Amino acid sequence: MDTCTFDVVVIGAGPAGSRAASRIAGAGRRVLLLEKRERIGFPVRCAEAVGPREDVERYLTLDDSLVSSPIHGVLVASPGGERFESQMRDIGFIIDRELFDRRLAEAAGRNGAEVRTGHQAVRLLTGNGRIHGVTVRECNSGAEYDVRSSVVVGADGIEALSPRWAGLKHSFRPDEIFSCAQKLVSGLDIPRPFMEFHLGERFAPGGYAWVFPKGGDRANVGVGVNPSRARGKTAVDYLEEFISHRCPGGTRHRLIGGGCSVARGLPTLATDGYVVVGEAGHQNNPFSGGGIINALEGADMAAETITAALDSGDVSKRSLDAYSRSWKKAVGRTNDTFYRAARIFYSLPDGEMDGLIRKLIRTPGIVHSKGVNPSRMVLAIMMHRPSLVFKLFGSLFPSRR
Repeated sequence: MDTCTFDVVVIGAGPAGSRAASRIAGAGRRVLLLEKRERIGFPVRCAEAVGPREDVERYLTLDDSLVSSPIHGVLVASPGGERFESQMRDIGFIIDRELFDRRLAEAAGRNGAEVRTGHQAVRLLTGNGRIHGVTVRECNSGAEYDVRSSVVVGADGIEALSPRWAGLKHSFRPDEIFSCAQKLVSGLDIPRPFMEFHLGERFAPGGYAWVFPKGGDRANVGVGVNPSRARGKTAVDYLEEFISHRCPGGTRHRLIGGGCSVARGLPTLATDGYVVVGEAGHQNNPFSGGGIINALEGADMAAETITAALDSGDVSKRSLDAYSRSWKKAVGRTNDTFYRAARIFYSLPDGEMDGLIRKLIRTPGIVHSKGVNPSRMVLAIMMHRPSLVFKLFGSLFPSRR
């Protein structure tokens, strides 16, 4: 395949990449959307919880085929076994993630983006002090070709290499990425569609285990574990122990595994001719690991900035950094607060976590219809145990290998 030219190349057809491609193509620009897998959205490496519904429908109209189950409440099980429940109707829902990703990519195609599956970006093209395209490998044949563009969008997810190639990020520290494993389990008694979060060293050291109902008698059951605290066990080991405890009569189906970023946000999301979006840019929530809505919101901000930059003929870092500022103002500062809360909360021994959970549950305004208020959470943590302020400052200046 000969060298080709587009206004924008997007690496990765997850929610962030497909949404950015759709918006930019919809503004009349030539866009190439690359996905290294032949099948968009597969394999699913996601617990599939998202919401509220009105937030998602800002980006994609939902029908019944996309919604596996509504979520009407939250259950938190403390390390000591206490259970705290809160009913919150329509707080979110469980989505069919493969179909959701495919619909977003189809929307990009309808808006004029060219979608190529089985095509992987293997390096950035650089010259004259800026990025001006990518080298692509056709995965089946191994053939490589260059694609020139004014802007490259890195949306290559948790395994992202493009922001490293662009000089925007380093490799993760061990405590910045959690090891996750999940199985679909059927044959469960699920009286109410509540999301369950189970905390403590027994099942998820440094993280949490979850049960997210998929409708009927099925649920996504998983664990996210801090590898540095796993005591030589894998996430799959912890998952099997958790399923045996929580779902002893359940039938185990597909196993999925992967990583989840719990790192602090990047200082900047742009450089000359390049921007990064979604989990590749640390835009997911570092407390819960969730990132679908954040990815879509970041994609819209990036698309708006890129379209304006192309119109002005200036795709320098100075121009594209308007996206970094928009993200920081709208979501980034909140994510920074979640990061500080997570560094403290998940580092606590089980006994301290038990007491803190009781405090958080009783504190008004922490949990609401849109999720968790991070500032109130951090304040409650400090009031519960003032000495934790030293851990807070330690979380702001972690050492890097």
